[in-house]
Amino acid sequence: MTIVIPFLSLLLWEMGITEHHSLSVWTGLVFSATFLSAAIMAPIWGVFADKYGQRANLIRAGIGMGLITGCMAFAASPIALLALRFLVGFFSGFITVSFSYLARVVPKDHSGEALGTLQTGSIAGNIIGPLIGGALSDWFGFRPVFLVTGFCILLTLLPVIFWLEKDPVVPQTKENKASFKEVFRHRPLIVLFIATFLVQIAVLGVNSMMTIFVQSLVGHSRNLAFLSGLASSITGIATIIGAPYLGKLGDRIGQEKTLPILLVLSGLFALPQVWTDNIYELYVWRFLQGLVVGGVWPSIQALINAQSPRRIQGRVFGVTASSRFLGNLTGPTAAGAVAGLFSIAYMFALSGLLLIATGALVGYANRQAAAGAQSFDIKEKLAAWKHRLHSRH
Repeated sequence: MTIVIPFLSLLLWEMGITEHHSLSVWTGLVFSATFLSAAIMAPIWGVFADKYGQRANLIRAGIGMGLITGCMAFAASPIALLALRFLVGFFSGFITVSFSYLARVVPKDHSGEALGTLQTGSIAGNIIGPLIGGALSDWFGFRPVFLVTGFCILLTLLPVIFWLEKDPVVPQTKENKASFKEVFRHRPLIVLFIATFLVQIAVLGVNSMMTIFVQSLVGHSRNLAFLSGLASSITGIATIIGAPYLGKLGDRIGQEKTLPILLVLSGLFALPQVWTDNIYELYVWRFLQGLVVGGVWPSIQALINAQSPRRIQGRVFGVTASSRFLGNLTGPTAAGAVAGLFSIAYMFALSGLLLIATGALVGYANRQAAAGAQSFDIKEKLAAWKHRLHSRH
C-alpha cells in the first residue's frame, strides 16, 4: 500500500492542481480519506469477523483493496482519485486483521513474540514500499504503478487462501450473542483503545512533519528528500530489530509489566529531539526511540487479545482498528497545530509527553486491575473459609 505514497501529490499536480496551497490541501485530503472511511468501517468488519472468522476478513480486505487500488490508474480527476481513496478505506485493514488472526491462532504465552515478528513485516513494508514506488514511477509513470500495486495486493490472497487455516469462530446463539455493549463493559479494553489512539497520534504526527524539521536543520540541501526519508526509515529499521525481542520479553515477564515501561522510555527518547540541532544527533535519538517503540504495538495487541472473550474478539479488534485509524487522522493535524503555534521542534514534545502520559495511564489501569483481582481473590477465600466453618458447624 505504501508503493503509491511518494507520488500522490505529483499525480495531483499532473491533474492540474498546481497552486501551492491547493496542492497541500488536496494532498492532505487524498491521504486522510482512506483513514476516515477505514475508521468508520472497522467495527462493522469486526462483526463480520465474529461471524465468519478473520481468515475470511483477510480475503475480503485483499479483494477490495486490490481491485479499487488498480482502478486508481484510471482516475481522470482529483475528485475521482479522492473518491477511490475514500472507497479503498471501506475495505482496508489487512494488516490490522492479520494481527487479529495471529492473536487468535497463536498460544497466548507466545503471542507477544509472534505479534512482534509480524510487526517487523509491517514496518519493513512501510520502509521498502516508497522506495519501490519512487523507482517504478520514474521508469513507467504514475498510473501503471497503481495497477502493479493492486496486482500485488491480490497476490497476497494466494498464501491466505491456500496456506492459512480457518480460525475458530464461536457460534452466535441467543444465550451467547456478541455485542459492542459487551466490548465497552471491559474497562481494561477501553484503556487499551485510548492507548492505541494516543500512540498513533504520537508516532504519525512526528512522521508527517519530519521533512520540514530536517529542512530546518540542513537548509535547502540537494538531498533533502533522502535525509528526511532516512530520519523516518531509521526508526523503522530499529523497530524491525527491537520488536521480536521485546515481544518475547513481554511473553516472559508479562505484557502488562512491559507496556508502561516501553511507553515511558519511548517518550523519554522523544523529548531530547526538541533540542536537537544536528542531523546525526537526530538519527541517534530516532534509532533509540525506534528500538523501544517497536515493542509497544505488539504488546497492546497481545493484551487486547488476552482481555477479549472469544465471542467478541472480532468486534474488539474492529474497535482497535478504528482507534488506530482515528489516531492516524489526528496525528498530523495535532503536530501541524503545535508547529504553527510554537515551533516545529515542539512536535517532539507533544509526542514524548503523549507517550509518557499513555504509559502512566496504562500502568495505573494495570495496578487498579491487579488490586481488584487481589481483592476479589481475598473475598473468594473468605467465602470459602466461611462455607467450610459453616459445614463443620
